[in-house]
Amino acid sequence: MTPVEDEPEAAHGLTTHVELIEKIWALGQDVLDGVKFGFNNVVDQVKVLNPTVELNTEGLSMLKRVENGEIVIPPEYAQMVEDEEEDEQGDGEDQGESHGEDDA
Repeated sequence: MTPVEDEPEAAHGLTTHVELIEKIWALGQDVLDGVKFGFNNVVDQVKVLNPTVELNTEGLSMLKRVENGEIVIPPEYAQMVEDEEEDEQGDGEDQGESHGEDDA
């Protein structure tokens, strides 16, 4: 591939279309992992800051949003939310709590 003048540093050294696609996927996964970490970190912080309040986090997801006072799954994220919920059931319910313990 021919480099361009303002090519991002992440694209330097890539010589094939396949390498470019693999790099895009890897960067996308890095972004997703960062967003997941940030979301879980905020949930953990809210729990620590409110130790006397029993917060209901069942059904909470970084992919859902609030519309008209209700939590909804945008159609474009429906399959991802389903996959995320299956992963959480397989990992056990204490995984979210372990993030807070690691940060303390």
